[in-house]
Amino acid sequence: MSSLFLTIKNIFHGAVAVLMLIPIMLTMGDAGDSDTEVVTFPESTNQYISQYLNPDIAAHRSGGGIAPQNTLMAFENILANADTLGVDTLEFDVQITKDGELVLIHDLTYDAVSDAKEAFGKSNVFVSSLTLEQAKTLNMGENFYVDGEYPYRGLRGEDIPHNLRVVTCDEVIDYVEANCGGRQYRYAIEIKSIGSGGRRAADKLHSIITERKLQHRVMWSTFAPITSAYMQSRYPEIFRTADAIEAVQFYFYYRMNWDLQDVSPSYTALQIPYGASAFDNLINLGTREMLNYAHKNNIAVQYWTINSEEEIRTLTENGADCIMTDYPDTAYETVKSFGVKK
Repeated sequence: MSSLFLTIKNIFHGAVAVLMLIPIMLTMGDAGDSDTEVVTFPESTNQYISQYLNPDIAAHRSGGGIAPQNTLMAFENILANADTLGVDTLEFDVQITKDGELVLIHDLTYDAVSDAKEAFGKSNVFVSSLTLEQAKTLNMGENFYVDGEYPYRGLRGEDIPHNLRVVTCDEVIDYVEANCGGRQYRYAIEIKSIGSGGRRAADKLHSIITERKLQHRVMWSTFAPITSAYMQSRYPEIFRTADAIEAVQFYFYYRMNWDLQDVSPSYTALQIPYGASAFDNLINLGTREMLNYAHKNNIAVQYWTINSEEEIRTLTENGADCIMTDYPDTAYETVKSFGVKK
């Protein structure tokens, strides 16, 4: 089955999922929870459900607001400032290269974050089209913008530091485990490769995880239902988040107040957005009522990408299990005001 066919099929499934929600949105409105209390479930067997006052803080794209995203420099920054950033989980994206290596990058191309268009004389330089050696020539801090400037723009050749070049999943995990100072970070790893590349990425990532005996600290995810089904069937021992269709199904069951166990969900957590959506006035994914429903069903709820203090505060008050943010420093200062950080 071709990658193009699988991509089209994934898009079709996603469209069907959205269409399923329209009748709910139009007829039911938003679920209010002004009188709903946060309920804890101490009998929960899900280690990702918080039983504390504070959610975990996940550095989204390795803290992409304070250092170039998905680079070794970003991880160095988190570990060097562990006490002030308060990061519990390292979140990053991976894709498979032309020669079968697993590298950290969010977009399907290198265009947005690097000097790829200049280096290769064209646009749409896909991750899957380059070998690791070719990718390592790029400056992954080229378009990082902070404090009104691009501090790493223009670095080329030998002037590009090692920690701003494309980095592999192996390199990042080995660096963190060797320099974590005794902290046991969790990893939230999203597979961005699609089609057959998604399956090859899952195989490679599973090998990396199991070789280092990190199964208990890794949550992996993908938006692609086909890749998600492959991950679940081949590697059910790895914690997994809901894919796009499963997330819609969860919301449908929640709004209808149906028993979610009728569909026997095999995922450990939802990773969902909150705010900045065209459906904000119709769907609120961060209510106490919805979080209680998820926790009752032994499912953790993790939110991305939460960068405003107001949203961090609201989700913390409502019982969110994890805040995924580009600015872990801001999140930590906001969250710790609620109580003792675990």
